[in-house]
Amino acid sequence: MVDVITNILINSPLQTVAEFSSNPDNATKWYVNIKPVVWKTPGPAVVGSQIDFVAHFVGKKLSYTYEVIEKSPTKFVILVVAIAITKHNKTKNFI
Repeated sequence: MVDVITNILINSPLQTVAEFSSNPDNATKWYVNIKPVVWKTPGPAVVGSQIDFVAHFVGKKLSYTYEVIEKSPTKFVILVVAIAITKHNKTKNFI
């Protein structure tokens, strides 16, 4: 397993950043390769929500599903199932 950690400083209130980046509908606003976002379960994102994404990256179309497995005001964790190849967790910590 490979752990990849990235950090970014955003000059906005913590709650604003957490709410924006934890809303799957905003994915197309901050990641231009994602089109579209399709909810498999009713929104908003809560534990158990599933959302399909289609991304175009280096000439390839990638379809994958996110499932929310943990959500709090300072943490957003999703399980990513990518084309049945692998499963991995993606965690956003807001500090």
